[in-house]
Formats: sequence, C-alpha cells, structure tokens
Amino acid sequence: MGRKNLQELTSQIESRLALMNIELVDIEYRKESEGQMLRIYIDQDSGVDLDACAKASRAVKSIIDEKDLYYDHMEVSSPGLDRVLKNERDFIRFMGCGIRVNTTKGFDGPRKLSGVLAGYSEESINIKVSEQFVEIPREQISMVRLRPEE
Repeated sequence: MGRKNLQELTSQIESRLALMNIELVDIEYRKESEGQMLRIYIDQDSGVDLDACAKASRAVKSIIDEKDLYYDHMEVSSPGLDRVLKNERDFIRFMGCGIRVNTTKGFDGPRKLSGVLAGYSEESINIKVSEQFVEIPREQISMVRLRPEE
C-alpha cells in the first residue's frame, strides 16, 4: 500500500471513528509470519475496552473493504501503556509523564534516554533526565514511547 493510499485510508478511518468519540492512534500494515497484518490502534478518554474495539472494528471494516485492501488478519486494540508518541496531541496529553526516547545517529548525546517529558515544540522536545534537562531536536528522534514506571 502506497503512502498516499495509506494517508487517505487513515483520514477516512479517523473521520469515521471520531463520530464515535474514538481516537485513531496508529495504523500498521505489514507482512508478518502469519500473513499480511493490519493493526489499528485506538484510544478514548474513558479508556479502551472490548466493546470499543468491537465497535471500531465494525466501523472501519466497511472502509477497508471499499478500498479492497488485502489482509489476512486485522486487530483493533489500545496502544498499550507503553504507547508510541507521534503527534502534538500525544505530547501535550502526556506532558509530565515518563518517556523513553531513541535518537538518531545525528544526535550529539546518548542514543537512548529515559526521563520525564518536560517540554514540547514543533522543533524539539525537552526531557528531564535525573536533575538535568535535555533538549532533543525532533528530526533527531527515531521514537518516543511512554514509560509508565517513570
């Protein structure tokens, strides 16, 4: 599936789920040992339960079928306690929470840092590690994940 098709699919699914007060967190579409896997991660202010997953699954299945998207398995679930932070909404929501940051080779510092999310802008994030603040440019971040035990 091309990037343009995935963006279009994501937009349609996001709109459909928003009508149900469900947030689309992420979509994964990849080949795995058991076949082509489609994973849809959702969230709600009240938390994600089995009922929310079932409703979301039914709502997005018609969109996926219209696109004639091939998959062997589809999963709809919560992103989990250690979810990946991807967009501005995530960073704002989880300000003050524990995170783990993986940086790129271009970052002048450790490749992995753990601390508390202390600041966010379009250009960088600030993380409090022990008693020091570390600013990391967004383009030098490969992944930011919640770390609930922090």
